[in-house]
Amino acid sequence: MSIAKNTAKAAGLVMVITFISKVTGFLREVVLGSKFGTTKDVDAYNMAQNIPMVLFAAIAASIGTTVIPLFSEYLTKKGKDKAFEFINNLLNVIILMTVLFTVIAAIASPIIVKIMAPGFKGDVYYETLKLTIILLPVMIFVAVSNIITGALQSLQHFAVPAMIGIPYNIIIIGTALMYGAKYGIYGVAIATVIGSIVQILIQLPVLLKFGFKYRFVLNLKDESVRKVIILAIPVLIGTSIQVINTYVDRMIASYLPAGSIAALNYANRLIGFDIFSMAIAIVIYPMLSRYFASNNIDEFIKGIKMAVKAILYIMIPVTVGAIIFRVPIIRILFERGAFDERSTYLTSIAFMFYSLGMTANGLRNVLSRGFYSLKDTRTPMINGAIAVLINIGLNLAIVRYLALGGLALSTSVAATATSLMLMYSLRKKIGRIGGYEIASAFVKALIGSAIMGTFAYFTFNMITKYLPDGKIYDVLSLVMTIFIGSFIYFVFILLTDNSLVSYVKKGASIIKGKLAKE
Repeated sequence: MSIAKNTAKAAGLVMVITFISKVTGFLREVVLGSKFGTTKDVDAYNMAQNIPMVLFAAIAASIGTTVIPLFSEYLTKKGKDKAFEFINNLLNVIILMTVLFTVIAAIASPIIVKIMAPGFKGDVYYETLKLTIILLPVMIFVAVSNIITGALQSLQHFAVPAMIGIPYNIIIIGTALMYGAKYGIYGVAIATVIGSIVQILIQLPVLLKFGFKYRFVLNLKDESVRKVIILAIPVLIGTSIQVINTYVDRMIASYLPAGSIAALNYANRLIGFDIFSMAIAIVIYPMLSRYFASNNIDEFIKGIKMAVKAILYIMIPVTVGAIIFRVPIIRILFERGAFDERSTYLTSIAFMFYSLGMTANGLRNVLSRGFYSLKDTRTPMINGAIAVLINIGLNLAIVRYLALGGLALSTSVAATATSLMLMYSLRKKIGRIGGYEIASAFVKALIGSAIMGTFAYFTFNMITKYLPDGKIYDVLSLVMTIFIGSFIYFVFILLTDNSLVSYVKKGASIIKGKLAKE
């Protein structure tokens, strides 16, 4: 099977599962909100949940990210047995580290809570302290889950790792609905721990089917474990830089009119629903790692080029659609209760300027993983640090003119700068990466999106004239418009890009063959 067909099939599956996972995550927040509202219990739970995340989850995620290129190298050069031996040793080392870290954090939890939540006093402080001790073991299970996920993705299995958020959310939702009144927020905390254990349990059987057998191998001096830690450090620093970046944005927003921080959060939540580029990044990463491990640079370049073109062709029209229909989208999703017209207006401003960086964010995700595949975690870190400086500088320069929009625009410009720097750095590292083809795809996507956007804008206005007022009719108008606009854009791209025509013909022939067999 070709790279394109392989990637498209896997990415499509990951997209569907990720969408379901995000929906269940949204429902989890709705249920927790309906059961506990905005009480001190929820504040205590959120803070207690953040403490292990701040302390170790970023480290666990960094280690999980760096597992893929090293595991792929073992698979390619030394075989599956040696690769699983590496996973066994890494699991045991990380379990030992996280258990020790959990014990130390539990002992020091009174001090940690005071540092992390200095404003918490009295009952809310003691409640946060108890919840923190309950939730600290989550870091052990998150670390183990990330390592297993990395191994499965390296073995080209994406479905189960993509769905682990679904049972996690369902367990918390079920507990809140059935036992919320009886056990309160402590029941939700215990469900969170159980959910993180289940994330391991649903992945482990799949890894066992691939031939993995757990063995207690503990070699702290192993070269491969040392490489994982060395590669993980720049990823961790890059993650920390982004956290600082977000904090600076929120700090500046605190000087803006009331509701600005909330508007940024709501707009960010919508931007975070980019399941397409996330799916492409997840699927392409182990493929690129395998190509580099086998010294197949031509296929590596093809993979990067294909992923970049795919993101351009999908995310540019999504960006145009998000900007044009930002108000009806936000009104349909959020405008109810205390979320009034002013809230919609503020959120739409943030969403519009954040949308300008959607394509760049997708490209950054793919290009960063291209470097990780090359076992270069330093370059994305350096470029990320430069982008943060750009973002902060722009924040200070334009927030006085655009207020809330200036913060969101600065973030989008910084993301664009990052993706361009990564593209340039990758070209310097491995040579030509098909710049002409990528530029051509960008221009075609831009022209096609402009045509689509024009038709969609007038179509939406025409449809809404003939339909009554009401959210159900707003949804109907938006869905019809999206369908028509997508069809126009798809036809335009098919007419201008021969490579897509060939992919569609292949897909049609496969479907025709399957129907003929039936």
